[in-house]
Amino acid sequence: MKMKKSILILIVFIGLAVLNSCKKDQTPTSLELTLKDNLGNSVSGASVKLYASQTDWNNGSNQVGTTQFSDATGKVKFNDLSNIKYYWFAEKDCQNNVNGAVTTTSALTVNLNNALNVILSSTGILKFVSTSSNPYRIFINGTAAFDMNGGTTQYDNYMPIGSYTLRVLQLSGYAISPTDKTYTGTLNCGSTLTITFP
Repeated sequence: MKMKKSILILIVFIGLAVLNSCKKDQTPTSLELTLKDNLGNSVSGASVKLYASQTDWNNGSNQVGTTQFSDATGKVKFNDLSNIKYYWFAEKDCQNNVNGAVTTTSALTVNLNNALNVILSSTGILKFVSTSSNPYRIFINGTAAFDMNGGTTQYDNYMPIGSYTLRVLQLSGYAISPTDKTYTGTLNCGSTLTITFP
């Protein structure tokens, strides 16, 4: 009886040792991002912040872990993550990922290094300044973007660089016909293109 009890205790210890060994050998769930520019070149030294929800990403709050910086090959890695969707904001100078991939398409695969490529593109700011007391509708490259109250300023951040056609259409407060003006300009990397109207 004493021999059976000793064998049973030995089996339990061996089982626990095997379980602990398996746990140590498991790959942690991680997310590895490789940052590239529009030409396919690696972007080193970019800051990357990780978020667990789109709301946190939008607000820049409740960051997961610490800010990572891409290495010489453009890589950053976040370890010990949950199997959920993640969102990130990557930025270097005037390049960022706002107009590209900002989230995993699904929850991370458990116990795997989930690897993705992220393209950083050059952006700038569109600034609209209304000196009128009347409301206006703003069109960006032919598409209605937003309405502005009189006497306000509106910023459109992280806009792709390039040529813009900006139309301002007065919505009310006119006697005969509304003010309807079109402006053109070029937005450069890290710059602000300002339109003051009417």
